[in-house]
Amino acid sequence: MEETKEPKSHIPMRLNILFLIVFLFFAAIILRLAFVQLVEGEQYRHELEKFSIRELPISAPRGRILDKNGVVLVSNKPVYTVQYVEEQGKDIDEEKVADRLAKILIPDITKFGTDKELLKKTIDLRSTLPVAFGKDGTSKLKEQITAKLKAVPKQEDVDKMTDFQLVKTAMYVGLRVRSPFDDQERREVIKKLSAHLKATGQQLPDFNNVSDTELLKNAISTNLEVNLTLDKEDRTDLAKEVKAQIRLLPSPTGLSDKSDMDLLRLVNLFGMDIDLRLSEEQRQFQWHKLSLLQEMRSPQLASYIPRRVKVNITQAEMFQIEERRTELPGISVELEPVRQIFKDPDGSAFGTHFLGYINAIKPEILKEYVAQGYNAIDRIGVTGLESSYERFLRGKDGIMDVHVNKNSETVEKTLRRAPEPGNDLVLALDWRFQSKVEAIVKEEFEAFKKKPTTPKEFKDTHVLVMNPNTGEVLAMASYPDYDLNLYYDRKEFNKVYSTLILPNESNQFIYTPYPPASTYKPLSVMIALQEGLTTPNETINDRGGLPVGTSYKRNWKAGGHGIVNARRALQVSNNTYMYEMAVRLLRRGGDNWIKQFSILDYYNAQFGLGVKTGIDLPGEKTGWENSNTYYGNLADAMIGQYDLFTPMQIGQYVSTIANGGYRIRPHLVNEIRRGTTDPKKPGQTLTLIEPQVLNRVDIDPKYIQVVREGMRLVTQPGGTVSRAFTGLPFTVAAKSGTAQTGKSAENALVVGFAPYENPQVVFVVIAPNSLRDGTSSSDATGPIARRLLEAYNELNPGVLTHGVVPPPSETTQP
Repeated sequence: MEETKEPKSHIPMRLNILFLIVFLFFAAIILRLAFVQLVEGEQYRHELEKFSIRELPISAPRGRILDKNGVVLVSNKPVYTVQYVEEQGKDIDEEKVADRLAKILIPDITKFGTDKELLKKTIDLRSTLPVAFGKDGTSKLKEQITAKLKAVPKQEDVDKMTDFQLVKTAMYVGLRVRSPFDDQERREVIKKLSAHLKATGQQLPDFNNVSDTELLKNAISTNLEVNLTLDKEDRTDLAKEVKAQIRLLPSPTGLSDKSDMDLLRLVNLFGMDIDLRLSEEQRQFQWHKLSLLQEMRSPQLASYIPRRVKVNITQAEMFQIEERRTELPGISVELEPVRQIFKDPDGSAFGTHFLGYINAIKPEILKEYVAQGYNAIDRIGVTGLESSYERFLRGKDGIMDVHVNKNSETVEKTLRRAPEPGNDLVLALDWRFQSKVEAIVKEEFEAFKKKPTTPKEFKDTHVLVMNPNTGEVLAMASYPDYDLNLYYDRKEFNKVYSTLILPNESNQFIYTPYPPASTYKPLSVMIALQEGLTTPNETINDRGGLPVGTSYKRNWKAGGHGIVNARRALQVSNNTYMYEMAVRLLRRGGDNWIKQFSILDYYNAQFGLGVKTGIDLPGEKTGWENSNTYYGNLADAMIGQYDLFTPMQIGQYVSTIANGGYRIRPHLVNEIRRGTTDPKKPGQTLTLIEPQVLNRVDIDPKYIQVVREGMRLVTQPGGTVSRAFTGLPFTVAAKSGTAQTGKSAENALVVGFAPYENPQVVFVVIAPNSLRDGTSSSDATGPIARRLLEAYNELNPGVLTHGVVPPPSETTQP
């Protein structure tokens, strides 16, 4: 039988043909790419680099801040700014440029570091110093460095070292070492160091604020053996770095051909003390030059973006730079807007603690802002309204298309988008009233400080004025204050920073808590009434104090006030009445009386005490909550000597009483308008800040009225601050307080509102450390409160007097 042959498949042949076609196709592509790359590559590269477009941001003018009547409080003024931009393709000696600039520009620096610090900064900036030690000086320096080099271990010994020895060697040869301690090791080092310092009679530093690196340096300097353990990977990496660093170090014999500057680099590496043998004038000049060089070499910016070398130079400096432009490659002088803060007609500071200032973006938060569309050269609000309303005040930068050639030299500039100004803020306050309050605080502070009975600890006073019905802040003044324009004049800033700015920089209204003292008693009375502990007319007989738990708590008046009820307790600021209410509240809790503290917390929060008020300023604090819950502490709390609250919280609390029980968010800004380049034409209103009720307090309105009546009696004959408000053409309700601080000086407070019948103004005056034991708080705060109400009444006729406007005073016609 004949064998049947199976037909051969044509698929392998077809696949081979397909593979051949694909191979030829890719071969053609590769040949073409090779031709473009090897033959025409240079031509295309030149064409590409001939005209490259880069975006250069054009800073937009920042929005202005105006008072309620449109008076500009913060604006922009053009100043001359020195800028530097690298001109790639040109070999610029930046150090030489900085040297020449330093001879033209007036230095801002007023305090200088040690020679050791000057050398370190010089090395960090890859700069040089004009030093010449002479033959003898150089020989002595070489001997000192030789001793250091001989102490460097050999490379082959590095792997045999303990972890501590390895870290110690790394630091010895100038390497940075990451924190090598765990918590237990750190505690042991602190314990050993403390024992050593005590034994040698040295002062103990605050080790809680000392970094691990500094702690290790201290241990090494005192020859203490420290136990620490490195991870295997960390040890391996550190050992490699140490070996590499040792290889780079010269041998002692290799110092013979080193220049003085080369020797100084080794001095810096080993952290040696040095006398650079510079005159005072030379030393100041080098610090000045280095500060300019540091700005020129700012690593955060792309090379084509100009760096600000110095802002706000004088016209004379500008002319000198323009005359020497050929000697200053990369340097230009540009007009740039900086903030200008309103000054009172008398030249004094204005709005120090709420307007705020702007500054360059810090390196540690630069990425965050770049992600939001900022440029590295932008300036942002740091404090106050400048910070709170940053996204509104910030304008929209323009864009300049910069055409550069292959050498990154600018060929042409084209404006793609013009900058748009930021939005304007319109405040609730009238600058005239703010100015008057600032003047009153200053005058009364200076007068009270001169009294022989005033404690030496008395250093500041704070005044807050609000509209209780809207939450508008009408004035906010602290004294001492300072001119915010100093932030834009670095030289003057440096002169007064440590003595004037630093001690008074903090916004005490939202950062610093104070004991409310007797100004808390209105709330104590409302709690007692609301919780059913008493009635408005129930009386108690105050004989000078009351047993509370195991202690006897005294009234501030020896012998007591006799028969008092809720209203009279406020009028005379009776302590015993408040102690009685505290005892009743504690007894109601039975064996579980500690839970009664939560009742106070509940009502505190209702009135804005111990919680954030919502003020439109950055960094508001919540006050300070006392952690003690002893039996007698509740009695302390009822007289305001327990928790601590900020002035803004106290202002919101008093406003809530004044308006009948509505806690309203305080705010400085009333309106946001579209920015305009024409200062005479207001922009379109974008946002109106309406009063915002945060909550209605859980207090019966009739009990709030009882407290209001009691606060009215405080300003009447027999009241604790009656003298301060006698003879005013309008009614005032108030409450004073003297807060014990545990020191020789006590705090004085007075709060209140006017007019009593229809409150339009709430005030808070705090004078910390202004009283000695037994003196009246109204002496330090009463005159300020009276004068600010008189100033408000003068500027706003009829508001406090129910529409009755006094006739104008007669004036003699010229």
